[in-house]
Amino acid sequence: RLSRAGKKVCVLERGKEFQPGEYPDTLVEAMEQMQVHTASNHRGSETGLFDLHVHEGISVLVGCGLGGTSLINANVSIKPEERVFEDTRWPEELRSEFLNPDSLINKGYALAKDMLKAAPLPDSIQLNKLNALKKSADALGEKMYRTDINVNFDVDGENHVGVTQKPCNLCGDCCSGCNNSAKNTIIMNYLPDAKAHGAEIFTKTSVSHIEKKGNS
Repeated sequence: RLSRAGKKVCVLERGKEFQPGEYPDTLVEAMEQMQVHTASNHRGSETGLFDLHVHEGISVLVGCGLGGTSLINANVSIKPEERVFEDTRWPEELRSEFLNPDSLINKGYALAKDMLKAAPLPDSIQLNKLNALKKSADALGEKMYRTDINVNFDVDGENHVGVTQKPCNLCGDCCSGCNNSAKNTIIMNYLPDAKAHGAEIFTKTSVSHIEKKGNS
């Protein structure tokens, strides 16, 4: 959005660029893309795609590559329900912003959904896991619904920012990297759109700190 507004933008990514067809497809290939951070040391390639941070209180897996964790997440794209921000433990400024349908934060959610093309799995696709979840929900008297996911099921060719994609083939490799060009990671939308509007992108570039130069 900054690039579209005519601002000079530089994107620095500590990982490398992965394109569909380059993601690991076997357990051995996946292990080669693994890195582990602990409080005492680091093991594995510093540009490994799967970046596991192990700590006493919490462990977190993040993506290391151009596109970040969008490369290896499960694509679920859910806007928080209003009941989340009805909790008074949230700052009042944030609660009032979120609960106002015309606020900037809600406009931002709408813009992100449009760029990522988040939508539920089509009803025409039936999966055993979904059927089992529906059966469990019915037994408990609860509602089961298909959440929005950032996956392409329709485009076979150039998408809305000019990147070639293929429809999802249900391979199930979302969390190891989509080699079918169907997953709407940010290398399929935000980043190429930014580059098309003048942004410069540099990979394998770690950032330790930033400094202000002059008054700019």
